[in-house]
Amino acid sequence: MNLPTGFTVIPAVDIKGGRCVRLFQGLPDEETVFAEDPVVVAQRWEKEGAQLLHIVDLDGAFQGRPVNRDIILDITSRLKIPVEVGGGIRNSSIAHSYMNEGVARVIVGTAAFENPEWLVTLAGELKDSLVVGMDIKEGHVAVDGWAEIGTQGPLEAVEWLADAGVRRIIYTDISKDGTLRGPNISVIEQIATRTSVRIIASGGIGELGDIDRVAGMTSLGVEGVIVGMALYKNKFTLAEALAAAEEGGASRCLPSG
Repeated sequence: MNLPTGFTVIPAVDIKGGRCVRLFQGLPDEETVFAEDPVVVAQRWEKEGAQLLHIVDLDGAFQGRPVNRDIILDITSRLKIPVEVGGGIRNSSIAHSYMNEGVARVIVGTAAFENPEWLVTLAGELKDSLVVGMDIKEGHVAVDGWAEIGTQGPLEAVEWLADAGVRRIIYTDISKDGTLRGPNISVIEQIATRTSVRIIASGGIGELGDIDRVAGMTSLGVEGVIVGMALYKNKFTLAEALAAAEEGGASRCLPSG
């Protein structure tokens, strides 16, 4: 499966307890269940035009190991579009097993920040197939299912990740996630202007104008936006989101490599 090369609107499928849910500000007890079967939801986004799907094993993120792996692999086996997967990927064996089962990209978070030497090795092995989830809470990187807050701020963290060989990050402002209040545009722009690492923005998308604004940073290396709550609450359709991305000047392709 070929990954998209231009700015991409990426629907999110978050799995908790075997169901498709969305969390409010990353809080495990602040969930809304949107569907009993994540496979059906994933197929819906593919049918509506998604070029890439973002899947998170929320139970895995909280427990530090894959929990909904069978559901995730069922999704990948049924879709024709590529899938990126995160949640509970904290060693090389898990990362490679997902890749061997057809996952296009794996997302690591906690282990990346807790084991720098391992991250350098994994980045060398997976190259473009590795994404680091840089989740920011109260201005600093959060790990362990967003329960622990570290000392690194976003600018410091992204520079460190670039030095480790990481080529792509997902930036999430936890305070915005699931709120529909808009992404942290100023911080995304600051990060983008400071690094050559490619950025996927996540958290807070609530209206089409948010997508337009993020897409407007394509020339800075912002290559996509993850959308969850807004789609599930019918704030707009995926087709409308894709159109907004194009209107934001995002139809230009990013450099490959």
